[in-house]
Amino acid sequence: MNMSRRAALAAGVLGGAAAVTAGGAAAAQAASAEPGPNPLVAGESASVRRLRTLLNLAARGDRSLERDAGGRCVVVASPGVHVLKRPLVIGGDTTLRADGATFTSDVAVKPQTYYKDKNQHSPEPTYPDSFVSVAAVNSREATLLINAVPDDCTGHRAPGNIRLEGGIWDPTAHFVRNATGDDRAKATDAPPMNAITFEHTHHVELHKVTVRNVKWWHGVELNAVRTATVSECRFEGWIEAPTAGLWHGEAVQLDVATTGTTWGGVADNTPATDIRVIDSYCGRSQDYPGWGKIIGSHTGAPGAVHSDVWIERNLIEHAKWDAIGPMNTSRVVIRENTIRSCWGGVYVKSINPNPNETVDIMGNDITLVDGSTRPAVGVNATNAQLPVSDVAVYANIVSGGGFSYSANVTFRREPQR
Repeated sequence: MNMSRRAALAAGVLGGAAAVTAGGAAAAQAASAEPGPNPLVAGESASVRRLRTLLNLAARGDRSLERDAGGRCVVVASPGVHVLKRPLVIGGDTTLRADGATFTSDVAVKPQTYYKDKNQHSPEPTYPDSFVSVAAVNSREATLLINAVPDDCTGHRAPGNIRLEGGIWDPTAHFVRNATGDDRAKATDAPPMNAITFEHTHHVELHKVTVRNVKWWHGVELNAVRTATVSECRFEGWIEAPTAGLWHGEAVQLDVATTGTTWGGVADNTPATDIRVIDSYCGRSQDYPGWGKIIGSHTGAPGAVHSDVWIERNLIEHAKWDAIGPMNTSRVVIRENTIRSCWGGVYVKSINPNPNETVDIMGNDITLVDGSTRPAVGVNATNAQLPVSDVAVYANIVSGGGFSYSANVTFRREPQR
């Protein structure tokens, strides 16, 4: 069967997680004897097991751990490559510092038959109409790191005040380490995965994090998250999903906690709000092409609109679709980004079932590839029932594409054309 990310999550069961740092032997021994969000996993290295133990200490607010200026317990990952057999789970009031560390996945997988959809695609090599790859046995373990979410959690109430600093987060590296040719290009032996996932939480910071070589899904998913900043991060390389449109290829995805997209807690249709993606890079890696886009959203529910989103001073290269593409998002500012050699530029759209309002697109420098059929700047209201209102577009520098505004879009000032 063809299993989308939505269907995979709907079929999954929330799993455990992991992490790394330095701490006293007595504290670590005590932590291993008490429950926490990171059960120790057979077959993992001593450094990963120790990291999980320290993350459990931090989740409990253990006083043996250093605190940072934000009052968070500090966990420091040891340098080197850490192969995770389950995701790392980070609790509230925790900072994970991962400079010099690389995280990759070895979650249990199973064979899966997939079917190519009819959307526009561009992978090389191409895929047949049906093909066999793999999927995670437990779809909710298809991420390297996730926050701790109680089963009954709603809204943005999971423990928050979480900071992630540094590290390379590469979900596919372990799976493709011996692959060559087409199997390496398609990451055939790797399951579709996120790199980092946050849900039903609040006050999240990601700083100087590198996400690399994600297969099909997302680099950072902010699902029902309130107040998050992604700053000076790098999103390098994406293996395109032939089973979903290129608009699905967000390095940073804003998601709604729906029945089919919930990793933990209650599917209560909570959207993301107060999100900043700033001073970051999105492009190719040494091994794989660029992403679909640096940030976007493609899920909606009645009354569930992402809001208060700032996308500023990022560099996006070689995006396969619109470099910046918020859908179902209100009160969004897209400012002073540089978009180079991308298929599309900035594209904001309302989608069923919600109208959107207050969109500012200004001061961006946009260059599209030759032959592109996408606008450099576009604002699209799906129909008269789903308008986009209070729009301002001005002071953008555009090469290789034009401006596109649909009917049912209203402006607060004369738009750039």
